Amino acid sequence: MELRTIADIETVSAAETEELGQLIGEALERGAFIALEGDLGGGKTTFTRGLARGLGIASNVTSPTFQLVREYEGRLGLFHFDFYRLETASELVDLDIGYCLGAGVVAAEWADRFPPPESDSLLRLRFDWAAENRRRILIQACPRAAAALEKSDSLRLRLSAPPGGEQ
Repeated sequence: MELRTIADIETVSAAETEELGQLIGEALERGAFIALEGDLGGGKTTFTRGLARGLGIASNVTSPTFQLVREYEGRLGLFHFDFYRLETASELVDLDIGYCLGAGVVAAEWADRFPPPESDSLLRLRFDWAAENRRRILIQACPRAAAALEKSDSLRLRLSAPPGGEQ
């Protein structure tokens, strides 16, 4: 599936990374697959905390590294996966991501280890360390996911703002 770049932004704090997640979560629809890529400590789980808030989830979101998946209930269900410990793509079949996409939104950390599952609403975020507390985030989306994000005035404003909201 072809992805187009929606934004290439920088956040200057964990709170700002969470806020970005919340705005994206508010815009998402059922069936969205969010591929989260980047190094350890890059902001993937922090972003997912905000994503959960945007989906109306009040629970504390933690990394699913040792459980492989954590499920949360909200406006849409959130299935938070961690592919780091998986060794083969066949292990993804056992996780039944297709069911999860039908029931809500999937956010997968270390998603670049395997080809993404079939989803007509694929969103890819690449987190790179820029400096202390600063993260560069490349956001790419397929047409359906891009259309969902573009409906959000708040998200459009955030994506066009300079880092830290500086004017």
